[in-house]
Amino acid sequence: METIERSALSRKDAPPRRELAIEIGQIPLHLKFADSAHLEKASARYRVFSGSREKGLPIWVDSRQNPQSKDSTFSYTLNSATVDLRKDGAQFSGVPHEYSLDSLIRILLSKMLLTRSGFLLHAATVMRDGQAHIFTGQSGAGKSTVASLSPIGSVLTDEISLLRNLDNSWQAFGTPFWGEFHAGDLNERAPIAGIYSLIQAKEDRVERLSTRDALRAILPNILFFSSKQEDNAQLLTILTQALQAIPVYQLYFQRHAEFWEVLK
Repeated sequence: METIERSALSRKDAPPRRELAIEIGQIPLHLKFADSAHLEKASARYRVFSGSREKGLPIWVDSRQNPQSKDSTFSYTLNSATVDLRKDGAQFSGVPHEYSLDSLIRILLSKMLLTRSGFLLHAATVMRDGQAHIFTGQSGAGKSTVASLSPIGSVLTDEISLLRNLDNSWQAFGTPFWGEFHAGDLNERAPIAGIYSLIQAKEDRVERLSTRDALRAILPNILFFSSKQEDNAQLLTILTQALQAIPVYQLYFQRHAEFWEVLK
């Protein structure tokens, strides 16, 4: 009887499980929160991406617990918030709000994608006829404009696109990383028809770029945070392989919906 009472008391006094499983670009992550408010906001923000088909990388968010491994494979600090990746998990420290959490997840994914033949790109991705069209450029280039001119339900993201090579096919994935335009999250993927580097002009036209020129065009828009020479070399290899397989264009457009006509 005493054993049963102790067991019941132990369950009653046990701390609540503050955990959230999400999957972005078919990369599972298992977030473990110390703060229930963080969990609540993250659950709402990543609602469409919640759940996972396999056990994800454990990530302790401002928790007293942490990965057992002491050897850090990657660490980065942004505005006093830090991501520390180890062999058996990751730790996020100094996370003031859900926007900071969002940034740390992007930073972590940029590293994890190196071993998954993928990368993150400042770009809007729009699905059309079952294929993904990716529009890249710096802030103000027109990514949000392209998204706003596209049909409702076709925009995977207007800010951060995730590209991966799966089964010898380059795919674009929906992400929860949005900018000014936010029509709703789409946790979908589609084969990539092309990448378009945006330039505002007085006429709509496209120019096919060579692999070398394509690399120069998209490199400034890649999200990557590792300073290790071997990581940068691996990223360059992935980008070169991607741009040899995906057609890349310079898209001159007038910020109206008729630009789709020149893409045909």
